[in-house]
Amino acid sequence: MNKRILENLTRQHKALHVLKHIQEEEFSYLREFKPQSVGALEFSIQELMRQLMVERKCVRRMIGEVVPGATRLTQLTEYFGEEWAQVEDLLSKIDALEQTCAKQAEKSYALALALFDQSSGYVDFFKQKLTPTKQSYGPRGVFAKTKPAPAMLRGAL
Repeated sequence: MNKRILENLTRQHKALHVLKHIQEEEFSYLREFKPQSVGALEFSIQELMRQLMVERKCVRRMIGEVVPGATRLTQLTEYFGEEWAQVEDLLSKIDALEQTCAKQAEKSYALALALFDQSSGYVDFFKQKLTPTKQSYGPRGVFAKTKPAPAMLRGAL
């Protein structure tokens, strides 16, 4: 069982390395304003996160099989013996990578939000500039003459 838990932790560690690289690539695409590339990477990130959650649930189940009622690896120190140092090393690496990935995700989120705000601002600006104020185009492509409001509505007779 110890070997299976170590293999699981190693897979998690490698998956987090892949996640880190994908997030960095996503951030570079965001900076270059390549939304199609970002969208494609987002599917990969979501699938990798799903796989990581499966690995986490699996290791929790294995921990419960070794010591019924146990929920944390630290409760299994005596069962690992000399291998415990390797487990601690993997756990610290996994934690560091999780922190790095969380920071990168926050940076990507902030940049995506800023780009969205900028794009919305441009759309609003162009919409404001392109919308006619009083005159509008007629069917022949020239400004149509605006007709005055009927005298009764203007309050004049």
